[in-house]
Amino acid sequence: METAVIDAQVLFYFHYAYSKVPALLQDLKKKVIAGKITVIIPVVAISELYYKLRKKMDSDTDQDVEQRLAKLKIAIQRWKSSDHVIIDAFDTQLLDLMLQNKQYHEIFDEIIAMSCKRHGTNIIYATDKKYREIFHLDLRSWKKAR
Repeated sequence: METAVIDAQVLFYFHYAYSKVPALLQDLKKKVIAGKITVIIPVVAISELYYKLRKKMDSDTDQDVEQRLAKLKIAIQRWKSSDHVIIDAFDTQLLDLMLQNKQYHEIFDEIIAMSCKRHGTNIIYATDKKYREIFHLDLRSWKKAR
């Protein structure tokens, strides 16, 4: 079975209206539900999503923020109970992989790339070309290359 890591941008899209989710990510979600792929969600990606959702925008009410966070809690419970989703913790094993790594970029990207390494996959769903250029991962992006 194929295994892939997803970054925070993928999680952001899954919190939009389904019609705004790019076709590549809609297909990914269908494959996870059908059990054809296992996705790994690094805790740091969930943390980035949490940070964005709790930020109050100009037009937001406290209730808007509470509703977004309530939806995130439900999503996390769904991920935890899924047979085809792994929530990857940041721990000393991941830190050891980072210490062995010679290439680096932004810290969040490096943590996510090391999650790929820990789980023996080169596949990452994201848009940042640095995953391919620096970490030599198989970048599956929904954005056109420039």
